[in-house]
Amino acid sequence: MYKAAVRMLIRRNIRELNEGRYRPALAMFAPDAVLSFPGDNTWSRQHRRSQAGRAAFPTHQGKAEIEDFLRRYVDNHIHMEVEDILVNGPPWNTRAAVRVHHWITGPEGNDLYSNRAVLMVRTAWGKIRSQEDYEDTERVSAFDASHPTTAALDTQ
Repeated sequence: MYKAAVRMLIRRNIRELNEGRYRPALAMFAPDAVLSFPGDNTWSRQHRRSQAGRAAFPTHQGKAEIEDFLRRYVDNHIHMEVEDILVNGPPWNTRAAVRVHHWITGPEGNDLYSNRAVLMVRTAWGKIRSQEDYEDTERVSAFDASHPTTAALDTQ
């Protein structure tokens, strides 16, 4: 029952993001949550540059920085479709893997950007503690280069 509720919340929050509303997703994050977005692109260096290593490097720390990420996501009109959700663990240490594809549709109906990703999420008592987004970051960098008006300013 708990795992089904987690899958339902994930699908609901992605639906809300697709409709341009990021606050329901943001509400799921703990105040000290971290988001790791690997690679060298404007998303990964929105607040600090990603660093290589064995452990995930948090590129976004705390709800304010995660809100910046989510706001940029909806401002760019990115849409996401869930392909699969795997949930494991008890309520105090739940892990979820969400496989998605996401895209930006241009004014003529063509895809300006498309990619596939796996979002790895760790929660405790219904609050996201950490999220790691894994996708083809070369596609992200290529989109940044071809659409500079949608790229956020580097802070580093």
